[in-house]
Amino acid sequence: MTYIYETVMGTKKLVVEYCYSSLHNKIKVVEMTVDGKFHRFNWMNEVGQKELMSELVSDYTYNLQNYDSEIDLDRDVPELDHLVSIGAV
Repeated sequence: MTYIYETVMGTKKLVVEYCYSSLHNKIKVVEMTVDGKFHRFNWMNEVGQKELMSELVSDYTYNLQNYDSEIDLDRDVPELDHLVSIGAV
Protein backbone atom coordinates (compact mmCIF):
# COMPACT_ATOMS: atom_id res chain seq x y z
CA MET A 1 0.00 0.00 0.00
CA THR A 2 1.29 3.45 -0.83
CA TYR A 3 0.45 6.78 0.78
CA ILE A 4 0.30 10.29 -0.64
CA TYR A 5 1.82 13.17 1.29
CA GLU A 6 1.54 16.80 0.21
CA THR A 7 3.60 19.61 1.69
CA VAL A 8 5.27 22.89 0.86
CA MET A 9 9.04 23.28 1.22
CA GLY A 10 10.19 26.82 0.77
CA THR A 11 7.94 28.01 -2.03
CA LYS A 12 7.59 24.66 -3.79
CA LYS A 13 4.65 22.26 -3.50
CA LEU A 14 5.73 18.64 -3.08
CA VAL A 15 3.46 15.68 -3.69
CA VAL A 16 5.12 12.48 -2.53
CA GLU A 17 3.96 8.89 -2.96
CA TYR A 18 5.68 6.68 -0.41
CA CYS A 19 5.45 3.24 1.16
CA TYR A 20 6.90 1.28 4.04
CA SER A 21 9.37 -1.36 2.88
CA SER A 22 9.12 -4.58 4.88
CA LEU A 23 12.32 -5.79 3.23
CA HIS A 24 14.42 -2.79 4.32
CA ASN A 25 12.32 -1.83 7.35
CA LYS A 26 12.08 1.83 6.36
CA ILE A 27 10.02 4.32 4.40
CA LYS A 28 10.81 4.65 0.70
CA VAL A 29 9.79 7.36 -1.74
CA VAL A 30 8.05 5.79 -4.74
CA GLU A 31 7.51 8.94 -6.78
CA MET A 32 7.35 12.66 -6.22
CA THR A 33 6.58 15.91 -7.98
CA VAL A 34 7.65 19.45 -7.24
CA ASP A 35 5.26 22.12 -8.50
CA GLY A 36 3.66 19.45 -10.68
CA LYS A 37 6.92 18.34 -12.35
CA PHE A 38 8.65 14.98 -11.90
CA HIS A 39 11.35 15.08 -9.25
CA ARG A 40 13.64 12.57 -7.58
CA PHE A 41 14.38 12.33 -3.86
CA ASN A 42 18.15 12.19 -4.49
CA TRP A 43 18.00 15.52 -6.32
CA MET A 44 17.20 17.20 -2.98
CA ASN A 45 19.97 18.47 -0.73
CA GLU A 46 20.73 16.52 2.46
CA VAL A 47 18.86 18.96 4.72
CA GLY A 48 15.75 18.74 2.52
CA GLN A 49 15.95 14.94 2.41
CA LYS A 50 16.14 14.68 6.21
CA GLU A 51 13.27 17.14 6.68
CA LEU A 52 11.07 15.30 4.17
CA MET A 53 11.83 11.86 5.65
CA SER A 54 10.99 13.16 9.12
CA GLU A 55 7.64 14.43 7.82
CA LEU A 56 6.96 11.12 6.03
CA VAL A 57 7.68 9.13 9.21
CA SER A 58 5.23 11.36 11.11
CA ASP A 59 2.61 11.00 8.38
CA TYR A 60 3.05 7.21 8.27
CA THR A 61 2.74 6.97 12.07
CA TYR A 62 -0.42 9.10 11.98
CA ASN A 63 -1.91 6.91 9.22
CA LEU A 64 -1.18 3.73 11.21
CA GLN A 65 -2.75 5.10 14.38
CA ASN A 66 -5.90 6.15 12.54
CA TYR A 67 -6.28 3.06 10.34
CA ASP A 68 -9.70 1.44 10.59
CA SER A 69 -9.31 -2.26 9.87
CA GLU A 70 -12.90 -3.21 10.53
CA ILE A 71 -14.48 -5.07 7.64
CA ASP A 72 -17.61 -3.63 6.10
CA LEU A 73 -19.38 -6.80 5.03
CA ASP A 74 -21.83 -4.95 2.81
CA ARG A 75 -18.94 -3.44 0.91
CA ASP A 76 -16.23 -6.11 1.08
CA VAL A 77 -18.14 -9.30 0.24
CA PRO A 78 -19.35 -9.86 -3.33
CA GLU A 79 -23.06 -10.14 -3.82
CA LEU A 80 -24.15 -13.76 -4.05
CA ASP A 81 -26.88 -12.97 -6.60
CA HIS A 82 -24.24 -11.78 -9.08
CA LEU A 83 -22.13 -14.91 -8.57
CA VAL A 84 -25.19 -17.12 -9.10
CA SER A 85 -26.20 -15.28 -12.26
CA ILE A 86 -22.80 -15.87 -13.87
CA GLY A 87 -22.75 -19.52 -12.76
CA ALA A 88 -19.87 -19.17 -10.32
CA VAL A 89 -21.81 -20.89 -7.51
